[in-house]
Amino acid sequence: MPTREEQVAQVEAVLRQRYFPLVPQGPGNRTPEEHDKNRLTRSLAAYAIAKACGLDDSAAAECITDGGDDGGIDAAHFDRASNQLVLVQSKFKRNGDAPSQAEVLKTINGVKKLREKQFAHFNSNFQDRIDEIEEALDTAGVGVVVVFAYLGDALGSHATDDLNAYLAECNGLGLVVQWRDCGIAIVHGWLVEEQAPGNVTVRVTLERWKPVTIPRKAVYGQLPAAALADLARQHGKALFQRNIRHYLGTHGVNAAIVDTVHFTPSDLFYLNNGITIVAEEIRQAAGTETSCAFEFVNASIVNGAQTAGAMLTASQRGTISPDARLLVTVIEIGRNADELGVRITKARNHQNIVRGIDFAALDPTQERLRRELAAAGYRYFYRPSEEARIPSPQSIIVEEAAVALACLSCTPMTRVDVDLRRTRGQPYRNAIDLVVAAKKEVSRLWDQSGPLYPQLFSADLTGVRVCRLVRIFRVLNAILDGSERAETAYARRMFFRHGRLFIMAFVAQRCAGVVNRPGHDLTADDKAELSRATNELAEAIYAESVDRQWEKGYLAIFRNLGDAQPLADRVIRRLTAPPAPAAPAAPTPATASGVPPGATPGIVPPTTGAAPGSPSDAPATDGPTTPRTDEPRGPAT
Repeated sequence: MPTREEQVAQVEAVLRQRYFPLVPQGPGNRTPEEHDKNRLTRSLAAYAIAKACGLDDSAAAECITDGGDDGGIDAAHFDRASNQLVLVQSKFKRNGDAPSQAEVLKTINGVKKLREKQFAHFNSNFQDRIDEIEEALDTAGVGVVVVFAYLGDALGSHATDDLNAYLAECNGLGLVVQWRDCGIAIVHGWLVEEQAPGNVTVRVTLERWKPVTIPRKAVYGQLPAAALADLARQHGKALFQRNIRHYLGTHGVNAAIVDTVHFTPSDLFYLNNGITIVAEEIRQAAGTETSCAFEFVNASIVNGAQTAGAMLTASQRGTISPDARLLVTVIEIGRNADELGVRITKARNHQNIVRGIDFAALDPTQERLRRELAAAGYRYFYRPSEEARIPSPQSIIVEEAAVALACLSCTPMTRVDVDLRRTRGQPYRNAIDLVVAAKKEVSRLWDQSGPLYPQLFSADLTGVRVCRLVRIFRVLNAILDGSERAETAYARRMFFRHGRLFIMAFVAQRCAGVVNRPGHDLTADDKAELSRATNELAEAIYAESVDRQWEKGYLAIFRNLGDAQPLADRVIRRLTAPPAPAAPAAPTPATASGVPPGATPGIVPPTTGAAPGSPSDAPATDGPTTPRTDEPRGPAT
């Protein structure tokens, strides 16, 4: 679960993106910072009323009543569908403070005045909504719901006592007034829940079908290819929610499927493996074994995404012949049968060629990360798809995330520390192990049966952190890519090409404040700090590696733990060594009076040159230049 700071960062980003275009700056003589905070508070009120009443963003923004004489009520709406008058008080306090007792009492008094129809006490924003408010108050059975939306954890005990005392006054004959405590966990939950895929109910007619009842219900039969194309068009990606892949585009086998549909449609049944659907429930209408209508509740195609996508493509290129048919198998798995659904998905897809990364789609952590990132306006692709191949600053693919986490989420450790922790049975996450794996065999990072995947994609990993580390990874990759291009010496070019993941691990350690700060975006200061650290640490690592690269070469050094770990040990010693003390001045023979022989008292002898080791004797070295810091896509391993 994201930390409170990460949740606040996501909520703020969404409010600015979605509501600032709709919510103007409020009146009053305020500083720019105060105006900004007030605008965030008003936007939060609009978002709360949108979630409470099911409004779109534009309609919710029109419900804002914040301003002078607002009675502690920042938004109001009569939700006729639920028979409720919803009133919102919002507070955008980044430090996590909940509305104080005084602020809650102000809202209670405002609600009292509204219910007593003392409308003259309220501002012009309320006057614009008086008709609907009065209609709500005059309608029997309409309840008043007071929502407190803020960035803290819970209202204080004194505030809740006051609210409950007011409810006791109002609810003698029934539930007339109620209140909802919507702290940051609930507000952030709204964002994430918006990204949840909807359930799909599939309605199709199967031909020449047969039932299976033991040990569980299933049906199989023929489905017209045109009907499958219609399903793919109607439901989109939601139809493949339990699948490990989305449609990968019209090329290779998929292009051949499209050609078969158009040129030899009657061959499709024999050439295609068909599709497999899992559903919560199978419902059958009246019909015969020749033709019968079915409804599959909460259904997903778990094998056949490429076939379905090819059918949609074929339908876009021309009419599909009724002779084009496929075999479809539908298995009823019941509610909350996620484990069974995963087993079916794995078994059905192991019959085809798949990569290990494809099965990341079955890890619920990946779907959680997708929703958290989607809430902040980022697209996270953990299923292979045609869209995932299109680079974008706002898009992240799971492979890139895995390499970024390997390089930036752990600390480089010495072999002594690793052995000591292992002996004591203590957990350890050595960045050197991870960057070597990323360089040598990157697929180990997403092998769910191996030890590295659960270290990287742990249950406490948040979408905010994934986004920040990927953005940092792209900045560092650009810097080191520029350094490689700027070098003329072959050895140094190979150092920056093959050692960049190793360098990144030390940069993350040096710039821990930048890496661990909550929030998606990097400031100019963040990028400047990363650039300085990258150049400094690259030179330190190069100095420790240069005398060994002649024997093996940098590719071998950075892809073998037996070479990379000793290099890391030396680098860590170099970086943690105390500064060398200044060399004492050489003793000078002196006379009893303290004056060197042959010297005139009070006269300093002239120097003959700089002392050994002084800057004038230091050999000139060419360090890496400071290249661009834009964010190209894709890990360089």
